[in-house]
Amino acid sequence: MLHVEDSEDDEGLLLLELRRAGYRPSSVRVETQAAFLAALEEGSWEIVISDHTLPQYSGMQALRDLRARGGDIPFILVSGTIGEALAVDAMKAGAQDYVLKGDLTRLPAAIERELREAALREEQAKMRERLMISERMASAGMLAAGVAHEINNPLAIAALNVDTSAEALARAAALANLMKSRGSGAAAALSQELAELVAPLEDAREALKRIRDIVHDVKLFSRQNEEMVGTVDLRRVADSSARMAWNEIRHRAKLVKRYEEIPLVQANESRLGQVVLNLLVNAAQAMPDSYPSRNEISIATKTAEDGSAVLEVADNGSGIPKENLERVFDAFFTTKPIGVGTGLGLAICRGIVLELGGRIELESEVGRGTSFRIILPPGRASEVVAKAAPVDPSHERARVLVVDDEVPLGRALERLLRVHHDVTVLTGGEDAIRRIGHGDPFDVILLDVMMPDVSGMRVYDEVRAVDPEQAERIVFLTGGAFAPSAREFLDRVSNPKLEKPVEMGNLLLLIDEVVTRGVRKRQNG
Repeated sequence: MLHVEDSEDDEGLLLLELRRAGYRPSSVRVETQAAFLAALEEGSWEIVISDHTLPQYSGMQALRDLRARGGDIPFILVSGTIGEALAVDAMKAGAQDYVLKGDLTRLPAAIERELREAALREEQAKMRERLMISERMASAGMLAAGVAHEINNPLAIAALNVDTSAEALARAAALANLMKSRGSGAAAALSQELAELVAPLEDAREALKRIRDIVHDVKLFSRQNEEMVGTVDLRRVADSSARMAWNEIRHRAKLVKRYEEIPLVQANESRLGQVVLNLLVNAAQAMPDSYPSRNEISIATKTAEDGSAVLEVADNGSGIPKENLERVFDAFFTTKPIGVGTGLGLAICRGIVLELGGRIELESEVGRGTSFRIILPPGRASEVVAKAAPVDPSHERARVLVVDDEVPLGRALERLLRVHHDVTVLTGGEDAIRRIGHGDPFDVILLDVMMPDVSGMRVYDEVRAVDPEQAERIVFLTGGAFAPSAREFLDRVSNPKLEKPVEMGNLLLLIDEVVTRGVRKRQNG
């Protein structure tokens, strides 16, 4: 309590009344403006009680000084004599209450009320801050998702054309080598020139793969449908989170991954990614940036004895003091400097993990580091499609229809696939409906979900109505940004889905699987 009072006797009477009411006040008395302002800077006060009139100061001036400083410290005016007009002026200026010195019995109740209301105002302010943070994050997520979606098609075009160029280069090099072996000097020179192109193309491939990973991670962490739950591999989530946190980590510590086999879990991949990302950023920020070679952050996965999936993020940083261990998961608790953290991260992390039926454990020792363990129950068994290397289809050439409104992407897919299949490219859903409706058969239909004229969803429904077997051969190409109706549609249909930008190996493998499934179905009659 900060007490603005020039009389020691009056201070004694006020403290006596508070002790009678059960308070044990820690009080500092000041008499001048300079002393009052210095005390405000040096201490953290729950309440200010001020006499109305002092020889070198006044209660009204103290109130103005307090409010000018900002904050929400309750202010109660105490006076021997105060008229109704002065009382009204004080309340208008921001005083919470006024009490007459001749009747201090009302003071303890006034203090109790104001402390309770101040705590309520503080909690409401924190909730408003949390809401604003949530809204800003949602807006940023929508923007990021839109940007990632717009990058997808040009990225897919570039990646597919590089893959096609690499394949063409390999064929040309093989032909040149054949001619060289037959004694052609020109072929020898051509072979040398073609060999010089291999490294630049591989570098371009690697750069595009890095961009593809970045786009995937941005879409993962900005996905708007946070209620969608599916089977998730914690190692994949950890890799995405590590890439997102890499700029924070790289200048502070080395990152070590220790992955063991673990079961898949039932979770929302985006929200789980937020948890791991937060733990990684916290670990990085616990590290001094002066000796990055000595600092280590590790991500480890393992299967617990009860079959649960465990993901651990550990660091050898500064550690957490014992007195803070019980508070780190409390909302708005933070030891970071102002502007660096809100104190919401770990509270949100624990909430997400608990919602998934899991738990989060913490071990820390000052000077040795900190370890967070996410423990989640195993999910139900699911089919997992792994990344595939380019394959040579084992079946005969198939008829493939590509339906995508992005003309360069259609051309890129045609150039890639025509080596293996007979390809038809259409740029509109209406053309696809008409073509299939006229009985034109295709072994595989690569169909973009979101198109401006007629969506892939409508194409599917129309085709299914006239030719259910053709509808089963549809593979949906998705850009990752969906309206709710599109998300519901993709959850409902069982057709394969490929997310743009597609990888050549995965695409060829999936086409092979669809064709093989169709052949078997026809053979079984």
